[in-house]
Amino acid sequence: MTSDFKVLNHGSVWTIKAVSEDAKAFAEGNFPVEDWQGTPTNFTTDWRPARDLVEILQAEGWRVE
Repeated sequence: MTSDFKVLNHGSVWTIKAVSEDAKAFAEGNFPVEDWQGTPTNFTTDWRPARDLVEILQAEGWRVE
C-alpha cells in the first residue's frame, strides 16, 4: 500500500508527514502549523489533535500509515 500520510507515534507527540504529491498539496492548503511544529507537510503535534486529524483523513479516503 502506498500511503498519502505517514504518522509516527512518539508517545505524547506524533509526527505527521505528507508523502504523496496530492497529500503535500492538500497539507499546504489545509494544515496551519506554527513554525516550531515544522511545516504543513511534516509537523509534530500533541497526540490528541493528531489522532483526530488521522481519523478525519481516513474518513475522507486518504491512505494513512
